[in-house]
Amino acid sequence: MFTAVSLGIFEGKRPSGVGVPQLLDACVSLGLLEKRGREYFNTSVADTYLRRASPWSLTGYIWYSDVAVFRLWANLENAILSGSNQWTQTFGESGRAIRESVAVSEEFMRGMHGIGMTTSPAVVQAFDLSSYRCLLDLGGATGHFAVAARRRYPALRAIVFDVPSVVQMAAKEAHDGIEFIAGDFCTDPLPPADLIALGRVLHHRSEQLIVELLSRVYERLPAGGGLLVIERIVDDVSGGSVDAHMHSLNMLVCTDGGRERTFEEYEALLEQAGFSDIRVCVTSTSLDVVMATKPT
Repeated sequence: MFTAVSLGIFEGKRPSGVGVPQLLDACVSLGLLEKRGREYFNTSVADTYLRRASPWSLTGYIWYSDVAVFRLWANLENAILSGSNQWTQTFGESGRAIRESVAVSEEFMRGMHGIGMTTSPAVVQAFDLSSYRCLLDLGGATGHFAVAARRRYPALRAIVFDVPSVVQMAAKEAHDGIEFIAGDFCTDPLPPADLIALGRVLHHRSEQLIVELLSRVYERLPAGGGLLVIERIVDDVSGGSVDAHMHSLNMLVCTDGGRERTFEEYEALLEQAGFSDIRVCVTSTSLDVVMATKPT
């Protein structure tokens, strides 16, 4: 699939090459293409998720998985034994620069947008947010969650706060009623809001960095303000989903101290930062939601 996306197969391209027919037939076996006579056509799944022009396209994340994650996982054993990310081991001295450039690339943002388009509508329904007036989405990228929130709550004002390069990319698209502000949410003053969202922000941080960020959020919120933590929640009782555990290993090879966590672990971190009334909602998508409140 990685190679088919890279070669533009799902965009209708048919490059010359001895192995192309084998690749096309392999995509048929995976349910990504249909063969009619000598012609190949996208299945509905491929048309939705594997075409760049689709609003739900995952090609950006597939690109990231191809050029980075797939190669990092070749050093999984070393990551497990050392407990450290594998960028330098995989890419040499240029590993750090590659890591930083990939994280803010337009392709990566497009991939995150595609995932967000499939998860945000369910995430925003997890809890009743009708009492809040302003949502601040920290690290909100293209604004997919803010868009979903405003569709469900049209009176809700929404702000996306992300690094300048990401805001510049996101601002190319029209986002009615959503304000984009550039900055570093770890160091810069946060805009005022009574509801703050952290979507896929905590999972690639260590416990110490999480508490530091949660404490900043706590201080910025007014009394009674809410916080949404949007992550994969590991279920230790049932063994958890394959998806959550595989992504936890992914955090091991990609980040410094990041991993997927249980609700109880997030609950403890949130309580340490001062939050109360902490509850969880497991959604039908790959992401779940933990909500917490700043006491009045």
